[in-house]
Amino acid sequence: MARIHRNQKGFTLIELLVVIAIIAILAAILFPVFAQAKEAEKKTQDLSNNKQILLATQMYMGDFDDIYPMLRNGQTFWTANVTGPQINSGHNMVNPYIKSKAMWRSPNDTMGRCDANATGYSTNENHATGGVVSYVFTYNSPTRAHAYGIAGWDSTGAAGTTVQTFKSSSKSGTEIGNVGLTIFLIPSYVSWTYWNGLMQHRNDQREYAFAPGTPGVAGHALWPKVNSIPGAWCNTQDAISLGNYGGNTNFGFADGHSKSMNRNSIMDARWASAPADAIANNARNLIHTDERYKN
Repeated sequence: MARIHRNQKGFTLIELLVVIAIIAILAAILFPVFAQAKEAEKKTQDLSNNKQILLATQMYMGDFDDIYPMLRNGQTFWTANVTGPQINSGHNMVNPYIKSKAMWRSPNDTMGRCDANATGYSTNENHATGGVVSYVFTYNSPTRAHAYGIAGWDSTGAAGTTVQTFKSSSKSGTEIGNVGLTIFLIPSYVSWTYWNGLMQHRNDQREYAFAPGTPGVAGHALWPKVNSIPGAWCNTQDAISLGNYGGNTNFGFADGHSKSMNRNSIMDARWASAPADAIANNARNLIHTDERYKN
């Protein structure tokens, strides 16, 4: 019986190269799509966290005569090292209405935290920092030129000494001209803002609206870029950044809603270049509690 010889032929080198090229092209097309989808998912989670905190704030206000929570209410419980939660800090006062530490951490906030002791910088929930806090209330102080936010700050220190210049109270809902256009909650990533610490606000609220290098304003880079602030609490690794998704930041408003916005859109440029002119002309400022600046 005659044997049948089959002509077995593999791929040629050119065919293999064509297949590899096609795979590479598909990967180049799909990988950015996957990255964008992942970024969109994080942005949605960040907005969800934002809204949960704002909802908890409304519940808190219902129990405290319509007064917004403080950034800090009372003296701190440490000297050099942090060993436990500061129950008088903004996030700890509001959290009983959320009951979730996870809500306070933005999904893209991977900045290390430091509590000024041997633990060093870490995002490990088991370390002395107690976990990450990514959100901060806007700051109100009648004695500081650009602290025109909502939450007050008790300046009583660990030793019981009070510097009255920095002491302020939180505003009530009726003191805010237009709660639907007034920003209250901002994703601010700071290396010394963490669960066992205090909400670290910016004395100058313009820093949230303007980029680093803006004349007259310190400004903060958009995450994942950071500004170095060596020695602010721990050592040369101290840093700060503003939460960012595709060039926009998720801001929370005093009425409880959240919105993704370009930081430059929340404040007229004159608040940095010519503040007196901005005030005289009622220039846009969505952090300010006065409704004159809501155009």
